[in-house]
Amino acid sequence: MMLKNLEKLILSVNFNEAEKLYQKSDFEQFHSELISIAYDNRNMIYYTFLHYLIMKKETAELHTLAFSLFVNSLTPIEGAYHCALYHAQRAVELTNEQDAGDLENLLFLNIVPDKLVSDQEAIDICHKILALDPSNKIAKSSLKELQRKTK
Repeated sequence: MMLKNLEKLILSVNFNEAEKLYQKSDFEQFHSELISIAYDNRNMIYYTFLHYLIMKKETAELHTLAFSLFVNSLTPIEGAYHCALYHAQRAVELTNEQDAGDLENLLFLNIVPDKLVSDQEAIDICHKILALDPSNKIAKSSLKELQRKTK
């Protein structure tokens, strides 16, 4: 139910009403629904709505959602990974590099076709993740791969 309403409100640029739905919903539910409807029709208006929310109250969560939007739903759009990089960096800044998930998003941009994060930066990110979460499998395997590659 919320999905159709959210989609209709955003597509008609009724951001005030869409924002009310956002405020009433669980963030995880909102996250998955926005990714889903944006994936179905690949429209930049979903990012515009997200940008509207970020301008009202900037949070790491919203930047992480924008990152997800660009790497999942809006990937075919030219420059999507570059936009994702900005939002990943902003989320990391807003959490003072204390969120392993946000750091993992930055790390992911080392393996995209545009390779927006260098191998050296990726190694540094792996170390930051492992300092927060010593058993992080993504950071461990990435670090092993990166060290093998840079030898």
